Parts: sequence; structure tokens; C-alpha cells
Amino acid sequence: MVEKGSVEVAVELKDVVKTFVGGITAVDHISLKLDEGILYGLVGPNGAGKSTLTNLISGYLMPDRGEVYVHGIPVVDYHQAMSEAGVVKVEQHPNLAYDLTPLEHLALILPGLKPDTDMLRDRAEELLRELNAHVDLDRRVEDLPISQQRIFEIVKALIICELLHRAGKKPVLILDEATAFLQLQQKIALKEFIRKYLPFGYTIIWISHDLAEVIDVSDEILVMSVGKIVSRMKTASLEVSDLVKSMFETVPVSESVAQRGTISPDDPALTIKDLDVRDDRGVLVVKNLNLTVYKGEVHGIAVIPGTGEKELAECIYGLRRADRGRIIFLGQDITNKTVYEVKKLGISFLSDDKIRDGLIQAASVEDNLTIGSDEFFTSAKGLLIDERLKKRLAEKLVEEFSIVTKGVKAPVTTLSGGNMQRVYLARVMGRWAKLLIALHPTVGLDPMGTKIFFDKVGERKRRGLTTIIISPNVKELLNFCDRVSAMYEGRIIGTFRPEEVTVEKLGMMVSGMVEA
Repeated sequence: MVEKGSVEVAVELKDVVKTFVGGITAVDHISLKLDEGILYGLVGPNGAGKSTLTNLISGYLMPDRGEVYVHGIPVVDYHQAMSEAGVVKVEQHPNLAYDLTPLEHLALILPGLKPDTDMLRDRAEELLRELNAHVDLDRRVEDLPISQQRIFEIVKALIICELLHRAGKKPVLILDEATAFLQLQQKIALKEFIRKYLPFGYTIIWISHDLAEVIDVSDEILVMSVGKIVSRMKTASLEVSDLVKSMFETVPVSESVAQRGTISPDDPALTIKDLDVRDDRGVLVVKNLNLTVYKGEVHGIAVIPGTGEKELAECIYGLRRADRGRIIFLGQDITNKTVYEVKKLGISFLSDDKIRDGLIQAASVEDNLTIGSDEFFTSAKGLLIDERLKKRLAEKLVEEFSIVTKGVKAPVTTLSGGNMQRVYLARVMGRWAKLLIALHPTVGLDPMGTKIFFDKVGERKRRGLTTIIISPNVKELLNFCDRVSAMYEGRIIGTFRPEEVTVEKLGMMVSGMVEA
């Protein structure tokens, strides 16, 4: 065992380098020691190398140069890192088989052995109660909202850690943006619960773009930038501003778009009347919903993830049928029109699952940026493609959205997770649709990516275009939106200008703790 004074070192990297196709160096000569029994925060801009670094520790990736040790054991692959060294990672994006139930996933924890499913179910349900959450363990993953998928993945990881600990291992648990879709109460419960593991020799690495959350939960924070660890900070008296300054040379500050221009209540862009929508299971999740959004408005919908907001967005965009009610866009009834018809009228949709829903992973950066924008680089009849115009459009979007890539012809999978998300943002927001519906748009984005998103929203407003932002980030919505509606149990229960409501009251409304 490698030791550092009297404290055992859980993780050690020696001059580790990892470069991807296209020459992008995601981890650049990092040497690092992490002590056991400590909760480390790991922060940095998109493309800084955070996920790559933890993928090296967990054995998902092998370094091009250098060595990785966990409790003195050289990491050689994923299964060995878990079974021998005790590394367990919850990925940045859901990593579950959609045709299996959560209970079936638990049964696969110990391959080759007949699992005690009753024991696994009991422990999973006990952990869910501890985390103020509920997940139907017998329902297919595909039918679960993303918030339930994420909390289940955390529970599954905790169960694996407990089994490893019983086998004499000291687990290293990595949470890569795992809390992004959790409710505030669940985040608080997780923070309090997970720290109970530290005295047993656990080491926890917590990756998040929510800097206040990282400071609150961590003992020490590591800051990454362009593939390097640029600073390490104790969190005892650390301020968010100090942490931001360590991540960027200048602190990115986004202006509130709610102060730009005026909106006219006599000029609606979107009117929704008495809308009912069902989810994939046939359950009514949008119930008698009424909403009016004005032309040129930035309208926020505050909501707890997984409570009907995705179905609402999909229904407006034509991806899902309405059971009842009407959707009026610029005076035209678009209820149950097709996606093609809705897009043609000038509506765009930014999905919450930016990687799975938003990208063709077998295609290049250029193709992903330009899909659906044929009118900018094809002949009048759409028969001939001007490759120069297509490339020029892609390069323009790369520059506008600060996408880090070695070239637009590179496969999109060579980009970091954050930059892949920016590719999707660029394709959707680069078209200047009359109405943009953005579902959880800043989840997984770093502060600079969030700034880019809201800068583009501000530009949309100056052009007279309308934007709906659906998000659980109440503070963000009140800062950037002209008005914010609270959605609870499938209904809009109140709409406010930012000066009419506090963060606390709006948060309690979407949680069902107070009425409008």
C-alpha cells in the first residue's frame, strides 16, 4: 500500500496522459494522490478532462502513458478495477439497459452467482427511503423518468460498494454529474448519507457543475482545466467566487435577459388550453394544463424533473399526442400535428438527453451540426449539396458555441461529453426558430457553457423570438426569464414576474409544499 505520512493513499496517478483520436489531449501529464476517507470535489469547464480522468481511475480507459494505482493495485481494466481495487463509478449519462428492470440490474451485480434478489430489493428500498426517493424496481428502465434512473444508479453503486466493503475492500466511489436531475431534498439527503461511509475508508469523488453544491459536500476540491489539475482547495472557508476564479481567468457573468426589452400581453406566441397528456405507461402526467407565452418572451417553467415536463414539451413539438385540450401557436391550432409540420411552422426542441436524443454518434461533428439545415447549403430544389457552404456553416457554429474540436470532419465521439452537448446546442439554437422549447438545457453544462446558452437566449429575445426554458433550477429561471410558471402534478399552478416571488417560495410551490 502506498502511504502518505500516516494516511493511506487510495488513488495515485503517475504522469498519466490520455489522448483521443484527432489529437485532443484530455489528460495531460497528471500526477496525483488522493487519500482514503476523503470526499473530493472535481470541477472544471466542459472538456477539461474530468470524465476522462475518472474513467482512467475506474478502468474504463487505459492511459497512453503513465500508471494508475488504486490502493496500490495497478488498474488494468474496468472489471479488475472494481473487483480487486474497489472502484465504482456512476456515469455522467444514464448507463442502464432500457429493457431491464432496476431489480434485474441489481441481480447482475454478481455475475455467475445466484443473487439473493429479496435481499437486494430490501436494501435498495431502504436506501431509496434514506434518500427521500421512490423507484419502481419492477418497471423497465425505459419507462422510468431520468430522475428515477439517476437515483437508482446511485443506489446500485452504493450497494456494490457495500458488498465490496464486506469483502475487505475500501471502495472508491465516483459520482460523475450523478446528482444533476435529483430533487433538492434528495441532494441534501445524499450528502448527509454518503459522508457516513468515509470513516470506513471509502474515498468519494464528486463531479458537478453546481459549484455551491461541490463546496458544500466536499472536504477538498480539485480544479481541472485543459487536461491538468490546476489547483487543490480545502473547502472549509472556500467561496464560490474563489472557485470560479480558479477555473477561468475571468469570471463569466451572464446578464439577465429579463431586463431586455418589453413583452406584450396582447400578443401571445403560444397558448395551451386544458391540456392532458399521457406518458409511455399510459399514466396521465399533464392534467388540465393552461399556459400563455407571449411573443419575444423568455418564459421559465419551474418543475421537479420527471413530473410531466418532458411529456408537455414533446406534445407541443409533435412527438407525443394530446389526450385533450388545444395548443395554439401564432394563432394556428397545432394540436397533434406531426414533428415535420411543427418544425416547418418554426418550433425547435432542445431535449434533456442531449447525447442520446440529440446526436448521431456515428457521424462527424460537421454532420451533427448541419443535420436539418439543408436550406443553407443545398440548391433550390434540394438536389445538390455545396460541401463548402456546409463546412462553412459547421465552422461558424463551432466558433459561436466555443466547441473544442480538432476539426469538423472528426467523429463527434472524439469530443468530450460537454462539447458533444454544445454540438447539439449549436445545431438547435443556430437556426433561430420562432419558438425554442429548452428542456433542462443547462444540466451538465459548465459555467461557460451555461453563459453561452443564455447569451444566445438573450440574442433570441433581441430578435423578437420566443423561448420556453423548462428547468428545476429555480434561481436560474428567476434570474434569466421574463416570467416563471410553477408546474406541480402536471398543472401550471402560478405564473410570476421575478420580482413577485422568491426562490424559496417558488421552490416550495413546485415541491407541493405551498399553493400559489
